[in-house]
Amino acid sequence: MSWQILGQALGMLAAGLLVTVVLSIALPAIRDHFFPHKPESEYTYLIQAQGGKKTIVVMPPDMPETEQQELMRRAYSQLSLPPQSHYAVPMPDDSASLWKMRRHTTRLVQSDNAQAIAIPSEIAYTRPDIELDIQRVGDELRIRPRQPVQ
Repeated sequence: MSWQILGQALGMLAAGLLVTVVLSIALPAIRDHFFPHKPESEYTYLIQAQGGKKTIVVMPPDMPETEQQELMRRAYSQLSLPPQSHYAVPMPDDSASLWKMRRHTTRLVQSDNAQAIAIPSEIAYTRPDIELDIQRVGDELRIRPRQPVQ
């Protein structure tokens, strides 16, 4: 092995490391530019349903945690999402975090209703100024605050 080959190998190794560092710095900026962070990502909760179906609950970011927990509890009961016998639905209490409720298996009851179901705000949670929309998108249910009619 000659010194020239060793120098070329070390040069290629250094160039590879430099490219890796540049990409690790540039890719997050490119990702954030083309795929901006949605604020709802921080208050979106996923309930995994039997057979791979999912229920996504989207809550307002300014909602207090006690109301968020109440909304999750009511979402289970109003949507008829009882747990399977060997999976307990974690009922929220003061010490429980919603992150613990984020993923678990439930049974999803099919509905012959239309694509969107409105839940009156008085049974959804304690903020009477916000109503919820439930929309079926493919094999997912999306629950989010209803947009005001303009």
